[in-house]
Amino acid sequence: GINCKYMKTDPIELSEEQYEQFAAILNEVERLRTLSRAEKEKIIRGILEKPFIDLTCDWAFKHVFGHDEELLKMLLNDILPERIVKIEYDPNEIDRFAANDKNVIMDVFCHTDDGRRILVEMQKKDEDGFHQRMLYYGAARLREQLEAGDDYETICPVYVICFMDFKLPHYGTVIPPGKLIFFYKLMEEQTKEEYGNWLNIIFCELPRLKEDKMKTLSPQEQWFAIMRNLPNFAERPAWMDARYDQLIDLARTRGLQDKEQLQYLRAMVSEKEIDKVARAYLRRGREEGERKEREKHRAEILRIAKNFLDSGVSVEDVARNTGLSPEEVEALKS
Repeated sequence: GINCKYMKTDPIELSEEQYEQFAAILNEVERLRTLSRAEKEKIIRGILEKPFIDLTCDWAFKHVFGHDEELLKMLLNDILPERIVKIEYDPNEIDRFAANDKNVIMDVFCHTDDGRRILVEMQKKDEDGFHQRMLYYGAARLREQLEAGDDYETICPVYVICFMDFKLPHYGTVIPPGKLIFFYKLMEEQTKEEYGNWLNIIFCELPRLKEDKMKTLSPQEQWFAIMRNLPNFAERPAWMDARYDQLIDLARTRGLQDKEQLQYLRAMVSEKEIDKVARAYLRRGREEGERKEREKHRAEILRIAKNFLDSGVSVEDVARNTGLSPEEVEALKS
């Protein structure tokens, strides 16, 4: 099963020089600057004494999946429906077409031997503009494929895969039980005819995994469990067989070099990420409030329409005076 009890490790010995380096990173975040030394040490130890790094942190995700082609290929083959035989890493920053173009820096970017482009992102928290950013990343990878004189039919599919440690709201959509991954493609609205597979956006919502200890985990569920719980595994679960050996080695916190420890700590306490999360929660709250207001307004319109019908007003007159369609009004009779 998924064993998430915290694994106790030997405490790290902090020299004065190490503490000063770590504390300097904490001091970059205003809300941490005024903490006492004991409080700062508690934060430092809470991060660096865990047995494995937190893969929901984008630095940790890049550290593990950005340097090992076989490990990344294994992950992609468990997520994507199309089989991948060979991949090669590409620079994770796209060249700008114009000096004032917005910069695009991705966590992990690679291409397959048949030309497909694959972006892999880790998103710890929701943030303002998240959906738009994923679309922009994918569109940028489409546009950069062609040069002057190239034929449009040579464009290869682009996949934007984002693992996220939060659930998206999916307003108005019934989510089937056990659904973990959401695939988005361009398609015709009414007939659902696909426009093509050139732009694919894939959201892997990690919290949707139901951590049932009696359940045999599928490969996809195994990855979800690892990404959410790796720092807190009390022991290596039985389902983490030899295929995960390289992951275990790369993700050991004690295996980080001094410079990597500093980079990891900085990523875990980034004030920039804190600000993004705050804005996202405000936006989500505003959207939720607006949605509830629309639902309340519609419920009132339906109540008024029902009263009209009960009073003998015709379906056509009710529809004309409430803005509802004749079909919606007719349904109120039942």
